Amino acid sequence: MIREAIAVGVDRGNALTDGRFRVPYAELEARLAQWEAFLARSGVTRDTPVVLECTTSVPGLLTLLALLRGGTSFALLPSSTRAERPPPRFCSLLLRVHGSATVEPDGLPQPEHLLELSPIAGAHAPPAGEASAPERIFLRTSGSLGVPKLVVHTHEGLLGNALNCIERLRLRQDDRVCVPVPMAHMFGLGAAVLPALAVGANLDLLEGANLPRFLEREERTHPTVTFLTPHLCAMVLRRRTVPVHYRHAVIAGDRMTPELFASAEALFHRIANLYGCTELGAITAVDPEAEAESRATSVGRALPGVRLELRPLEEDAGEPAGAAGELWCRHPFAFQGYLDEDGHPWHGEPLFQDGWYRTRELCIFHAEGALEVLGRTDLGVKRDGRLLMLTDIESAVERVPGVERAIAVLGLEGFRGRRLIVFCVPREGQPLEPARVRTACLDLMPGYALPDEIRLLSALPLLPSGKVDRQALRALAMTSPSALQQGRRP
Repeated sequence: MIREAIAVGVDRGNALTDGRFRVPYAELEARLAQWEAFLARSGVTRDTPVVLECTTSVPGLLTLLALLRGGTSFALLPSSTRAERPPPRFCSLLLRVHGSATVEPDGLPQPEHLLELSPIAGAHAPPAGEASAPERIFLRTSGSLGVPKLVVHTHEGLLGNALNCIERLRLRQDDRVCVPVPMAHMFGLGAAVLPALAVGANLDLLEGANLPRFLEREERTHPTVTFLTPHLCAMVLRRRTVPVHYRHAVIAGDRMTPELFASAEALFHRIANLYGCTELGAITAVDPEAEAESRATSVGRALPGVRLELRPLEEDAGEPAGAAGELWCRHPFAFQGYLDEDGHPWHGEPLFQDGWYRTRELCIFHAEGALEVLGRTDLGVKRDGRLLMLTDIESAVERVPGVERAIAVLGLEGFRGRRLIVFCVPREGQPLEPARVRTACLDLMPGYALPDEIRLLSALPLLPSGKVDRQALRALAMTSPSALQQGRRP
């Protein structure tokens, strides 16, 4: 795939850039040969897994491609400035892309000036099985809803997943693709970077995207396609209101409110929602050329080879309304299993049933198989004998004037069970009072769904993937407001 993409990019004069470094496709094969030779001299082989702390940059991408071409198994982690846990102990070497070298006249220093290699303290030989197999890539789950673990993909499956996205997302050789989402996560890597590379498009990588940096690069490169989380999309919309040069933007990682979708549609021309997970990669996506109503209300149809089923919820979960059910998925490029930090199989939950993966998403099908995700089945609570989805509460609270974003979590025990606490972020320049928000909710939801408490935050805590850190909010919910006011933290 990589060599074919290079040939396409050469024909069009395209390049990979990141704001500091630029590598034309015509030079990419030679650069990769330099990277592969450096890794070989440094003791990186197919026989022992390594860790790549990867920035969303040209050096980061070259290192990742060299490992893929060499068949080396590696754990892909965010850069060290955002790494929250030590590297897995069954990996022997840590490759860190630091990018601190001075740019040379030809545009890119040698790999030894951009990469740091160091042994991992306490590392041990990987146990037999997936941890020691060649051509594996290990991705950490976000941990937003549970204990983080390592998801195992094959190199072949990762590339197959990427190729599966190209036609649906309508990526073209003449596109200028901007990727401001982390390359160390499945959305940035499998849906954005590798598909753009596979068609030989111009690819602009943006590490640590903030608003000024994104706008500056947007002005410089005039992208036609970009990949965003809803949070990053909302951030851009605060400063940019005039439509520019986009064909479409691909959004994933969280749900979009109707207001956010409408504003983003006006700016990016067309919004295409994508749904996936670390375990399966991209599952569904909206065709950017589909009608606006379909793009606004669904995450599209299953990608080629992917099969979807909606199954009834477990008996103790209650009955969802209408034709909703829990989503199960059969995927041609599914993961191989979970590992713990020592490389042993992780058995905390069942993986598959007869080849079907349980996503724990409550969904409904629209016409022609378009899927709408209503929320996580494990983000629900029973009240007065009814199943109450926290995402429904969030959607209702976000209709209160002055509320930019709302996230509902369960707190300490109350007289009705676990207290329902909603964290709200006010719209910029609009004052907000918790009591007024809760009073407004009386007209927006039934009494059994009314939040016990509204708390205001200036911003929601985020994971490196761009998703809301619900674990951090749960910790806050377990602390009383008086304790927070006195400066105590959970």
